[in-house]
Amino acid sequence: MTLWIEPYRYDPDPYRSDSNRMGAVITFGPKQPRASPTWLGQEAYSEIRRFVVIQVGYGNAICSAIYTYSGQATLKPNLPNHQQHAIIYTGKHVPEEQLYITDDGTEVFENLSKNPIRVTSEQNSPEGVLNPASRINYSKIYTVEDYVRVLDIGVVHADSIETLRRSSLLYQAELTPNDLNKKRNESGKKKAR
Repeated sequence: MTLWIEPYRYDPDPYRSDSNRMGAVITFGPKQPRASPTWLGQEAYSEIRRFVVIQVGYGNAICSAIYTYSGQATLKPNLPNHQQHAIIYTGKHVPEEQLYITDDGTEVFENLSKNPIRVTSEQNSPEGVLNPASRINYSKIYTVEDYVRVLDIGVVHADSIETLRRSSLLYQAELTPNDLNKKRNESGKKKAR
């Protein structure tokens, strides 16, 4: 967990998600996003952000972010790459995928294709518990410098480490173009069912 600052986007839909070793789960900054003026008349916002360390670099860690998307999980409207997300949770049991019911009574589920990631909490406080709507977003890679102040909230459970590696885009980069095309075709078939 850490304070995370990035360029401010206008009309944001603020999502809250509630070490630098492979599989570490860390959190950053204030709980509500805050816009602040910066140089050249631009703005930046800051918020608490949770990350999972995917790989330790030289003076930094390569991470994937954890989001709840305002409690909507991957059912948030217009969310790109929802199939690049997975449930990430603390505790012994995987939370149910989110669902909503349309006006005509149809149930709409997340239908996530990636396996869930279990986290063993290292905190005896609310910071160490992930919201049931928490999703790891593999499609966005962040670099977190070692000098940034973080709070280790837990570590990916040993049974989930291999799943984390296989699902990460960082490790998928080692695949050949033919492997990637095959994976895309397989995921397209899963969606059509």
